[in-house]
Parts: sequence; structure tokens; C-alpha cells
Amino acid sequence: MKKAVFSTLGLALLLSTSTAVASAQEAQEAAPALQKESIQLSSSWYTDVEPNNWFDQATGITVGGGIDIYGNFGKFISEGNIGYDFADYYKFTAPRSGFYEFNIQGEIYPNSWMMLSVADSNGSIKRSAEDRQYRLGINLKAGQDYYLLVEVANPEVGQLFDYRVTSTIKQIK
Repeated sequence: MKKAVFSTLGLALLLSTSTAVASAQEAQEAAPALQKESIQLSSSWYTDVEPNNWFDQATGITVGGGIDIYGNFGKFISEGNIGYDFADYYKFTAPRSGFYEFNIQGEIYPNSWMMLSVADSNGSIKRSAEDRQYRLGINLKAGQDYYLLVEVANPEVGQLFDYRVTSTIKQIK
């Protein structure tokens, strides 16, 4: 009887150990833990065109009205001595005064994430999203030029990010 109990306990211990080792291997293979949101292309969109890593290189866009921006980060860009691409700048003129809301979706790593900022025509940051916040809201004036900055916080070489930015405009009452 003792022999059967010890055999059963031994088998149970062996199974739990092998399950723990398999779980640890799966966790290690998955590192860094990447969360990926599904990005669906729309019929009205802009794409990231390099170089657009600073204000004087910003890609011209239109915001609101279902217009999306698609881009990516993390690739090595040899032209223009950029190195690894972790920032994209877009320039737009506010079509009307109102509350502008920008949303970003894409990859999220444990220590790196994408962030949004809006700067005025002089390049002064008017507002940035808080860490790990994927929505940025700001009041803008019609006819004024602005920059939308899409950047990666705490990037690591080898991390690749695909992103989609959407924007909506609400009238100020």
C-alpha cells in the first residue's frame, strides 16, 4: 500500500514539475510580452513616409472626418543618419475650432509604449498624453497650424510597432 501511495505521489510530483517547466518555457519564449491590437486599414488614410522624424520633416495630413494615419516604428533607417525610427511627426491645419481627440492603437510592450503629443506651429508642445494613455484631447483653433507627434516612450532596439491614429473633432459650444 505504501509503495502505491509513494508511486502515485511521485507521478503527481513529476507531472506538476513538467507542467511548471513547460509553463516557464512558454513565458520565456513570449518575452517581451507584446500586446497587439488588430489594425484594420480604412479607405481614407495616410501612411508614415520617412523621413518625418522632426518638425521640418513633418508629413502633411488632414484630421477628423474618418481620416486615419498608419505607420510603424523600430526599423533601422540608414538615409539621413536617422538610425532606429521611434518618432513620426505630422503637420495639419485645424479645419475648424473645436475639441480634437486623437486615439492610437498598436503594439504595447511591458516597458515601451506609443504616445501622442500636439505642438503649435512653433514646435512648442501644447499637450501630451499621460504615460500609457492612448487618447489625447485638446481644444484647437480653426486655421491654425499644428503638429501631431507620434513617438515611442522607452524604446528598445528590436521592438517593432505598427500603429493607427484616428481623430475626431467636436464643436465647442
